[in-house]
Parts: sequence; structure tokens; C-alpha cells
Amino acid sequence: MDRIAFRQSWRSCGSWYLYENQKIQDIMMNKVAGILRVKNDGMFIERCIESCIDALDELIVVYNDCTDNSVAEIDKMVARYPNKIKRYEYPHRILGMNITREEYEVAKNLPEGHPSLISTYNNFALGKVTCDYAVKIDADQIYFTEQLKKWCDFVRECKPQKKTLGVIIGKIFSKYISGYWILSTKYGKIVHLLPTWLLRIFYPAYISYAKYLFSYDKAMLGLSGINVLETDETLISAGHSLDGFKSLPSFNGCGDTVIFKMNCNPRFEKFIIPEYNPPYTKMYSVVEAFHLPLKIMYIGYFWKHLSIMRPGLVDKALALHQADDGAYLPSCKFKKIGYSKIVKQASGCIFPLDQKILFQFVYKANKRQLFDSLEKLALRERRKNQEHSDLL
Repeated sequence: MDRIAFRQSWRSCGSWYLYENQKIQDIMMNKVAGILRVKNDGMFIERCIESCIDALDELIVVYNDCTDNSVAEIDKMVARYPNKIKRYEYPHRILGMNITREEYEVAKNLPEGHPSLISTYNNFALGKVTCDYAVKIDADQIYFTEQLKKWCDFVRECKPQKKTLGVIIGKIFSKYISGYWILSTKYGKIVHLLPTWLLRIFYPAYISYAKYLFSYDKAMLGLSGINVLETDETLISAGHSLDGFKSLPSFNGCGDTVIFKMNCNPRFEKFIIPEYNPPYTKMYSVVEAFHLPLKIMYIGYFWKHLSIMRPGLVDKALALHQADDGAYLPSCKFKKIGYSKIVKQASGCIFPLDQKILFQFVYKANKRQLFDSLEKLALRERRKNQEHSDLL
């Protein structure tokens, strides 16, 4: 082959490679990965994954120091969804939640990137993601499938949005929310500047603004959930306490669970929350904070949180429920309580001011969506249980 023919052939092959490579990038573009971390969560894994897997293109499961049936449950789900789920073991001892004072003193002084930090564990999981977008999935959370899928579909189809009148109004309202936050923080209490009627009028515009910012990689989408106790029905925690046992507040998900873009250099860093350590708790914790310098736009409720159902906690929660009929409430009763009363009743639990401020906005804006989602999830789970019973 002469030089001219070789060059033409090389250019042709090069063009083909670039074309095929672009096709591969287009195929992967706007896919969404879930990041699931597991430690002794065997009792939750199947329900959690079944509730979120349809919304995701990929699920990265990392596990560490499991002494229950977690690994077997993970393997079962990998066999069920081999094209979506990837599993990895993290082989290092982690000094994270519920550690001793001595372990706490060690952990808080460890440098970033040390394998014993839970932030490093999370970054290990981040490094396994192959999609353009990701969201953290917690094993003890059962997701509102339709709500999660709706927003993951938006991400998959996301293109730069036009600046409509709704976007402009949403931007103005977002600044109003920021002012509410600043004033509440300044005065150390919730400033009542968010009447329900105001949110019903302007929250749709806020969502339009959220989508607009996200489409230009200028924001993350913040997801929230609700803490529950499961008996023969789903009961929402009111944040009461009994004999030293402090139940969880009603809401969770305060900026730590977001949908984000992977190419924006996301990472987790070591973080210490005063309320997660003595004198507020008996044990110590060094946790992680998600770092991505983008605005968080809060878009509603996405899960019910079953942390209280863990061994060692559920018996105390049930005892509290038996002793205090207002400690855990069915949806039909909880929805009738005003937000101020919810906060006042939760004085005995760990409920930092910044979370109280945030959740007044999130709850009032998404109250209807929350209870609709809980009802749909209950119907979905009853249907699955019936199908399982029929098979037996």
C-alpha cells in the first residue's frame, strides 16, 4: 500500500473510530447510576433494590464487614438483575457510625483518603460508576418507585432548558426561600414566612427553575424521605422519646441524598455532626459529607426510611409506640397535624435547626405528593406480597 492509500485508509478508520466512540458516548449519556452501601442490611436489601432498580440504569453495590446475610442477599439480587447490578467488597475496617470515644479520637484525626474513613468508602463506590449521573441509595430506604423513575427519566432526557416565565418566577421564589432560611438561622427558630397557599402558587415555578439549573449543570436535585415504623401498617415517627430512647424526627434527607453529574468532580469528605455525638447520643460518629459546589434544589419525597426497624431499635420503638399513642402515627392522622406542632412534639429527638428550617419548605410544598406516594407504595407492596403468597 502506498503512502497516499495508507493515509486515506487511516483517516477512514479514524473517522469510523470517532463515529463509533461518539455513538458509545451517546448511548451512555444521561444514564443514572445508584450507589448502594451495605453493612448488615440483609433484612432490607431485597425490598430496597426492588423499589429502585426500575428507575436506574446501573446499581453499584459496595459492602463492608457484614456479619449477617447481606452478602447472600446481594448475590441473590445480582443473579436477578445481572445486567444492572455490580457488587464490590470494601476490605478495610471503617470508623464511622456508633464508635467508641477512643475510635472517635482516632477517626477525627485521620487524613482525607484514609481507608478507615467512611468518606473514603463512599469515594470507592463513586469510582465504580460508569454512568453520567448518580444518586446515593441507602439500604434501609424503600423508594417511591414512580417518583424516583419520573425524575430519573427527566435526567435521562435532560437537554438545556429554555428560560421561560416560570423559570424566572422560580428564580425569584428561590431567593425568597433563601431569605427565609437566612432569617430563621439568624433568629435561631423557624420564621413563619411560608404559608401553604404561597407554596402551592409558586412551588411549580421553583421546580421549573430547578430543572433549568440542572440542565446547565448548575444545580443538584435534593431528595427527601420520611422516617417510619412498620407494624401492620406504616406509621410515621413523631420524634418522641422514652427512657433514654430517642426516636427519629419525622423527616430525613437534608442535602445528603442528591442526583448529581459525575463529571463535576463529586467527592465525599470527612464530617462531624455535633448532634450525632455526646451529649446528644451515647456513642460517637464520624460521618461523611457530599462535596459538590452546586446549589441544591429540593424536589420532594422519594422514600420511607426503615432505620428504626433494625434489631436493637425496633423493640424500643414498639415499646414507645405502646406507651405513647402519639409517637408513631398513620398517614391519615399525621397529615392533619400542622408543621409547627410536628416540630414542637419532636423536641426530644435529634432534629437540628437547619433541618427544621428546610423541612418546613419541603413538607409544605410536597405534602400531597408524600401521602400519595406512601399510598401507592403500600398498594405496590401488598400486590407483591399477594403474588408471593399465590406462588406458595
